[in-house]
Amino acid sequence: MAILKHLVVLLLVTSIFPGCTSLPETNPAPQAREGIAWIERQFKTCTDKDCPPPTRKTLAIVELPVARKEATPVVAAVPPTVSSVARSDEPVTAAVLFAFGKDFPSADGQQALKRIAAIAANFQRIELEGRTDDIGSKAYNDRLAQRRADFVHSWLLKHGVNAEIVVRAEGLCCYLDTAPTETSRRNNRRVEVRLVNRQDAVSNSKGAQ
Repeated sequence: MAILKHLVVLLLVTSIFPGCTSLPETNPAPQAREGIAWIERQFKTCTDKDCPPPTRKTLAIVELPVARKEATPVVAAVPPTVSSVARSDEPVTAAVLFAFGKDFPSADGQQALKRIAAIAANFQRIELEGRTDDIGSKAYNDRLAQRRADFVHSWLLKHGVNAEIVVRAEGLCCYLDTAPTETSRRNNRRVEVRLVNRQDAVSNSKGAQ
């Protein structure tokens, strides 16, 4: 009998308060987020669903924020040193060698030209004197000596040498070595080069010593 009473009471409670036994789950409506978009040729606020997607034109108009980078300091380029020879009043002499009967420098002569061009900017004046060996006539060797000196003159100008250049030439003259050997003759087939800074410099008529 007691069990029956309890059942009756339980039925009455559940019928009077039906909402207390189970409450339906409710999902809150999502809040629309606001944004900014390019609408009707101007920026306007809009919700997510109403904002038009960005286009290439929009992205071109709007400058998107980017993280600022510290500017890298620009280091001035150091110009290469032309030569280790400092500007001085002391003259510098060299010899550009030629093969027998030729007015084009030998391999050693070409290297000498490159070394001369590398230091020429340190001097105001360059003196050239064409020379030959002791074989052949005076007239022929004078012409050959002149062609050798003219070649060196033209080569220096083509390679950007701006110094004043003085050209002299004479064959069968002013030998470095008077011995009747091929080694001596090879050393005498030359253009003597003298680089100076004194404008009143006088060329050494006896040749390089």
